[in-house]
Amino acid sequence: MPLVGLTAYESLFEQLQLNWTGNAGQTILIINGAGGVGSMAVQLAKLAGLTVIATASRPASIAWVRQLGADLIIDHHQELSAQVHRAGYHYVDYVLNLNNLDAHWQEIATLIKPDGRIVATTENHRLIDLQKLTKKRATFAWEWMYSKSYYQTATQISQHHILTHLAELYENASLQPINKLHYSPINAANLKRAHAAVEAGTMVGKVVLTGWEP
Repeated sequence: MPLVGLTAYESLFEQLQLNWTGNAGQTILIINGAGGVGSMAVQLAKLAGLTVIATASRPASIAWVRQLGADLIIDHHQELSAQVHRAGYHYVDYVLNLNNLDAHWQEIATLIKPDGRIVATTENHRLIDLQKLTKKRATFAWEWMYSKSYYQTATQISQHHILTHLAELYENASLQPINKLHYSPINAANLKRAHAAVEAGTMVGKVVLTGWEP
């Protein structure tokens, strides 16, 4: 929860500059809504009152994102803009990209509204053309939850406040747990199983290991 919670929270409320209220009628596209960060971001965006469009492609991930509260689910293996347009949205107000920025950049630039905001957590392998955002005056930002500690910024204390807020949301059942796979005890065999699940690229939520062998 701390890793993906901080990443999702900072992406939405710092980099995209969302508020907790006043978002009725605004839309966010979350690319890779079923992963760890996506699972948190979908829930937080819904709590903030946005219309959430999330991507998922397999039956298990589609069902999971729907359970988290996404309003519209689209397939990231197909053209995103066509699916969003068919659903009745010409633009989206915000985009949170959590997977393969290279593959989705053109469509992100097409879908973002004028004066919209985009944040990405995954690095690109090719140069991204920011000039595609020029006429829309859209804003692009990176999110890395370690930046504050890595650079010892004056804003580090904010992560304490974020984690406190996330804990409160869990305690009052506003957030669902996202640990979808659970292995116990912590040993070499279960570490291999957990790594294999992550490396398969089909994870829904997060995998958790608990309890040491006696």
